[in-house]
Amino acid sequence: MEKIGIITFHNSYNCGSMLESYAIMKYLRNKKFDTEIIDFSSDGQAKLYKTFFQEKNLKSVIKNIILFPHRKRIDYNNSKYEEFKNQFFKLSKKINNNDFSGLKYDYYIAGSDQVWNITIDDYDDAYFLNWTKDGKKIAYAPSFGSKNPIEFAGENLNKYKNMMSSFDAISIRENNGKKWIKEMINKDVPVLIDPTLLLSSNEYDKLLDNSCTPKGKYIFLYCPGFKKDICKFVKKVSDKYNLPVIAWSAKSFYVKNIGSLGFKLPKYESPSVYLSLIKNASLIFTTSFHGTIFSTIYRKKFYVIKNGGMYGNDDRVKTLIDKLGIQDRLIKYEFDENFDYLANVDYSKYEKLLPEEQKQADDYLKKAIGK
Repeated sequence: MEKIGIITFHNSYNCGSMLESYAIMKYLRNKKFDTEIIDFSSDGQAKLYKTFFQEKNLKSVIKNIILFPHRKRIDYNNSKYEEFKNQFFKLSKKINNNDFSGLKYDYYIAGSDQVWNITIDDYDDAYFLNWTKDGKKIAYAPSFGSKNPIEFAGENLNKYKNMMSSFDAISIRENNGKKWIKEMINKDVPVLIDPTLLLSSNEYDKLLDNSCTPKGKYIFLYCPGFKKDICKFVKKVSDKYNLPVIAWSAKSFYVKNIGSLGFKLPKYESPSVYLSLIKNASLIFTTSFHGTIFSTIYRKKFYVIKNGGMYGNDDRVKTLIDKLGIQDRLIKYEFDENFDYLANVDYSKYEKLLPEEQKQADDYLKKAIGK
């Protein structure tokens, strides 16, 4: 049986990252490939998800003082992400000090997620598979985020061009990324869906943890930055329908004092709790790429709130909603007393377009792996 190793952001305490990692691994294992996730993460990623902020400045000191009374809860959340990883991922040996010696696969897959965003703390050149000496190198829907590497690479631009050119097969997740790759290495590459969309809701039901899900109706808010005006907008919708709000992302929740709005956190956080809260919500508001995806997988009533980078180069959500025919789910955070936020969602275009996108992804992987 041919062996596949995947390198991605599996070790992030972030539901989207962990679930896309699970999805690509599970999809390939369902196809009877001996597939595992390469257990590597960058030093920057490890710092990013620590209980306290690591930057040595006054702003971080103040945030850490706010977080101190909640440190045990955040530590417990982190332990739940570790528990999910250990329960549901098939992992390689642990990679320390970027020492990949001893790993040998027939196919190496980089992606998905923002593994090619060279500006973020998580990034490392290893995600371009610059350490491999054998096997076939495949990029499955990696993302640059909103950062054009041509603008941010500086004197390292040729290095990134060379690493990209070394791949046997490249795809990308966003339309901007397709354009930037063409400009960098003169290759036309397909724009493929995030791997989370390759699995059905039935597959995700096997991961559910319902122990933190309220019995009654509620609004689920997944807006990791907790922008003040967005939270005020959601509060107005909550008041209109007399529905409580369950929010996500404890660190930001405490730092931004979101509890003052009457919003609540679940008892603890993990990808399994996240899926359950989405599946059982009466209404979802999100600013998140993966929050959007899982709202559609469970065919929920939801809205993506347009903000920040969506007005600029960040076309992650725009590419997604255009591909799936759900453009009407993108709204501004301007409350309208007469608008029916609980109206049913028309998924007819989505039901037609998703199988087409899944087939394109499957065809790409079949060709890249030679099956």
